[in-house]
Amino acid sequence: MKTTRREFGKVALGTAIGAMSGTTLIGNKAQAQTRKAHATGVYHDGIMQLNQNESARGPGPKTLEAIRAHTTKRVGMGYSPDHVNELREGIANYYGVGTENVLLSTGSTPLLEAITRAYCDENKALVIPMPTYSTSLQAARRINAKAIELPLGRDLGIDLDAVARNAEGSGLLYVCNPNNPTGTVHGPDVIEKFVRSVMRENPDVHIQIDEAYINYTRPGAMETALPLALEYENVSVTRSFSKAHGLAGMRIGYALAQAQTLEKIDAAWGLGDVNSLAAVAALTALEDEEHIAWEAQENAEIRDEVIGFFRSQGHEVPDSNTNHIFVNLGMPAAKFRTACLENNILVGRDFPPLEQTHCRISLGSREQMKQAIEVFKKALG
Repeated sequence: MKTTRREFGKVALGTAIGAMSGTTLIGNKAQAQTRKAHATGVYHDGIMQLNQNESARGPGPKTLEAIRAHTTKRVGMGYSPDHVNELREGIANYYGVGTENVLLSTGSTPLLEAITRAYCDENKALVIPMPTYSTSLQAARRINAKAIELPLGRDLGIDLDAVARNAEGSGLLYVCNPNNPTGTVHGPDVIEKFVRSVMRENPDVHIQIDEAYINYTRPGAMETALPLALEYENVSVTRSFSKAHGLAGMRIGYALAQAQTLEKIDAAWGLGDVNSLAAVAALTALEDEEHIAWEAQENAEIRDEVIGFFRSQGHEVPDSNTNHIFVNLGMPAAKFRTACLENNILVGRDFPPLEQTHCRISLGSREQMKQAIEVFKKALG
C-alpha cells in the first residue's frame, strides 16, 4: 500500500489566552478576541498573540472560497452527513487507505482523550516525555492512570530509548513528532526502529504518534508513520487541520490506524460530530497541496530568521520543525513573557520542567516577527 509523507496541518489565526504558570494574564493587557477583532485582524488592545501556534496567514484562498460558497441557509439550518462522508473518503483516498482506517474527530483533543482512556487505567500507565503536548497527560490524570514522565534528551529531542525502556506493563506510549514545544523531530528510520523494537518486546502496549506539525518539517526530516500504523494493531497516527491548513476554529482532527484499533478508540470517548461546513473546508484544504507547500516555505523562512536572531544573541535554539521555536533564554519564561506583554506581545505559557529557562514563541507573519524581534531585544536586555 503506497503511503508517503504528506503535507498537513495549519492553524487559523485565533484566540484564547488562558492561564500561564499559575498567573492569569487576562486583563487590560490580554483578553480573548472579540467578534470585531476577528473581523479586522487586530487583537484586543493591540496584543500580538505569539502563544498559540497558529498560522499568521490563515486558510488558503481555495479553502476560503469553498467556505463562502457553501455558507447557505441549508448549512445554517441543517446537518449534511454527505460532506462529512466526503471528507472521510477524501482523507482515505489521499493516503491510499480504506475509509475504515480513518476516524474523524472535532479536533485532536477528543482523540487524544479517547486514546488515553482506551489504553490506560490504574494498572496501565501512560509513558510521556516532558515537555510535550499535554492533553494525554491531563486525560491520564482524570482517570487516575499512572503517568511516567520522562525527561527529554540533551538536544531537547524525545529520548525514544527511554520511552521504550518503560513500555513493559504500560498502556500507552505518546510520541509527538515533531515535538511541541521543542520543535525537534525524529526521522523515519529512527521511528521505525523504535516502533518495531517496542512491538517485538511489548506488543500489548499502544504507540500513538502525533503528527500535527508534519507539514512544517524541514525537507527530508521525517515521514509519516502511517505504514507502521497499518502494519501493527497497536500503533496509531493522529493529525489535525489546526496547523498548516489554518482551520483551528473549525475543529477537525483524525486518526489513522487499523479498523479494529479505531473502533476501540471510538468506543472509549465521545469524539463529537464534525460539522458540514468544516468538512468542506478541510477537504478543500487537504487537496490544496500548492498552498500548503507555500505555507511551509513561508514559515521556514520566517523561522530561520527568528532563530538566527536568538542565536546571534547567544541563546540556544533547537532546529525547529514546527511553526514555533523553543528558546533557552537563561531566565524564567514568566519573566520574559511579562516583559514582552508590556510591549503588547504575548508569548507561550510555561512548559515544565523547563519553565525556568526556556520559552516557546509561535511564529507570526514577516511583518509581525520584524516588530517582535525589536520587543525581544528589549525583553532580553
